[in-house]
Amino acid sequence: MRKLTGRGVLLLLAGFFGVIILTNAVFITLAVRTFRGEDEARPYLQGVAYNHTLSRRAEQSRLGWRASIADRRLPSGKVLLTVDVTQPDGEPPQGLALVGELRHPADEHRDRALRFAETAPGHFETVLRDLAPGRWRMLVSNRLKKPFQAEKRLWVP
Repeated sequence: MRKLTGRGVLLLLAGFFGVIILTNAVFITLAVRTFRGEDEARPYLQGVAYNHTLSRRAEQSRLGWRASIADRRLPSGKVLLTVDVTQPDGEPPQGLALVGELRHPADEHRDRALRFAETAPGHFETVLRDLAPGRWRMLVSNRLKKPFQAEKRLWVP
């Protein structure tokens, strides 16, 4: 057995810390390439426009519209997403054309744009195929003049 010298200890320490630094460099590179760390495409512009967002929310609150969002997996394997919108008097509002987004909590590449069809007054539906089971966040908004937004976290079976 060879005797451990100062030079041997130095080489062992350098090798140990070299492996640690190399591993960290690989993990950091992979993390930065796969997730940029932003949820919104233009967070600065979104922040600048925040007063406009607040005024639209106040207008929606004044209108008193409420939304009920639901999901159901059909026997065909497709997923039916529904949104029911009502006014304070219980009647469906006029002048809505809903669009939305279904966001995956961990992978933005799995996000889906949604276009809803009004199948009955105040009742909107869209059908998605090839949607993986799991937790999703659904955002809905009106693409016409009157402000309306709703969101819900869903568990898709």
